Amino acid sequence: MPKIQMAIVGPSDSVALLNEIAKEWADILNVSPLIYEDASEISQIVAQYKESFDVWVFSGIVPYRRASALQIHAPLFYIPHNGASLYRTLLQINYTCHTPIRGISFDTFSEKEITETFTDANLPLPKMFIYHSENIVLADEITNYHYQLWEKGQTSIAVTCIFATYNHLKKMGVPVCRIWPTRSNIRTTLDIAIHAFEAERFKGGQLAVQQIVIEDFGSLVRSHSSYMAKKIELKLYEILVDYAEKLQGSIVSRGDGQYTIYSTRGIIEKLTDSLTVVPILDALARDVATDVSGGIGFGLTAYSAEENAFRALGLSKQRGQNIWMAVTDEKEVIGPLSSPVHLRYSFHSDEKHCQKIANLLNSSATTINKLLAALDKLDRDTIGAEDLAVYLSITKRSARRLLLNLERTGFASAAGEEMIGRGRPRKLYQIHLQSLLQSM
Repeated sequence: MPKIQMAIVGPSDSVALLNEIAKEWADILNVSPLIYEDASEISQIVAQYKESFDVWVFSGIVPYRRASALQIHAPLFYIPHNGASLYRTLLQINYTCHTPIRGISFDTFSEKEITETFTDANLPLPKMFIYHSENIVLADEITNYHYQLWEKGQTSIAVTCIFATYNHLKKMGVPVCRIWPTRSNIRTTLDIAIHAFEAERFKGGQLAVQQIVIEDFGSLVRSHSSYMAKKIELKLYEILVDYAEKLQGSIVSRGDGQYTIYSTRGIIEKLTDSLTVVPILDALARDVATDVSGGIGFGLTAYSAEENAFRALGLSKQRGQNIWMAVTDEKEVIGPLSSPVHLRYSFHSDEKHCQKIANLLNSSATTINKLLAALDKLDRDTIGAEDLAVYLSITKRSARRLLLNLERTGFASAAGEEMIGRGRPRKLYQIHLQSLLQSM
C-alpha cells in the first residue's frame, strides 16, 4: 500500500516540530516540509506543489485560510491554537515579567478564549487589546497593530500566533511572545488528517463525516462530578465505536464531549435507511444519561464533508436537543432523522425560482423550499399554523405570518377551522400549490 504523501507547511521551527511528531506515523506517512518566512508566500508554494500531495497540513489558521482560497483538491487541515497553547504563553509571561503589565495585545484569538484562559489560570485579567479577524490579513497590518499600541504606552507586551509578526516586533524592540501549538493538538490534527484521507482512499465514493456532540457539555461537568462526566463520555464513546465499526469507518475523539466519525456515503445511507433513522438513537436514549446531537455531512473532499457536517450540526442545535440532521454536497438538507417531521429540502438561498416567491412573501428561499417539502411529505394542501411551525422549525407566530402572506398574494385561502381539545379553534389554510409552482 503506498504511503500517504503529506505536505507540512509553516515557518521553519513549527514545521520542524510537526515533522518530528509526524515520524510517529512513519510507516504510513511520507512527509514533505514546505517552509515559508511569511504566510504571503503560500500562493507560490501551492502553485508549485498543487498536485503533489494527498493531504496538506498547515501550522496555523492564517496559512490555512490563504490556501483554502486557492482551490486545492486535496484535503486541507491546520493545527489549532487553542486555550492550551495560550495558557502556556500566559504562564511564560507571568514568570518572566517582573514589572507591572499595563496591557497585552493579542491576535488570532477571540476575547472569549483569552478571558476564559486567564480565568482558568487564576491570573488577574489585564487590559486587553485584541486583533481578531475571520478574513485573510497581512502580517504587516498585524505587526503595526501591536507596535502602535506598545509605542503609545497602552501595552507592555504583545502575544502573536504569526511568525513574521513575531520576528518584526522583536527587531522593533517590542516585548513579544509567540503562541506555539501543543504536541497534543498536533497529534490530534495529524490523526484526523490521516483518518480522513484513508476513508477517502480505501472506501471510495463520497466522504462522509459525522460530528457528534454532548449537548451543553460544560453544564454537564458543572452539575456532575468529573468522574460521572467521564463515565458518560466513556459510555457514549463505546456506543460510537460500535457504530463506527458498522460503518467500516474510523472515530476521533476531539475532547469535551465531541466526536468525529469518518466513513462513506453509501454505507451511511444503507445503515440509516436512506437517511431517515439514526440506528444508535435507542442505545443513546437508554445508556447515555444526557442529550446527544449529530450532524452528517457528505462531500467530495474532507474539507467539504466536514463543512457540511458542521452545518448539519448547527441545524440540529437550532431545532432543539437530541436532533440529527444531514447536509449533502448538493446543499440538500435532510432531517431530523428518526422524526415524524423528517424533510428533504434545498437551502440554496440564490435559487432564482424560489427567491422570487420568497421576496414576494417577505421570507427566505430556504423557508419556501421547506414549505414545499412539508406539503409533499404530508401529501395534502391544507395546513394550520401549528403544524407548519413544527415542520418548518419556526415559531407559530412566524408560521401564521407566512400563511397570511400566502393568502394575501393569492397562493392560499382560508379553508375552515378545526377544534382540538379545549380553547380556540385552529384556522386552516389551503395552499394553492399548482399556482405557487407555476409562479416559480
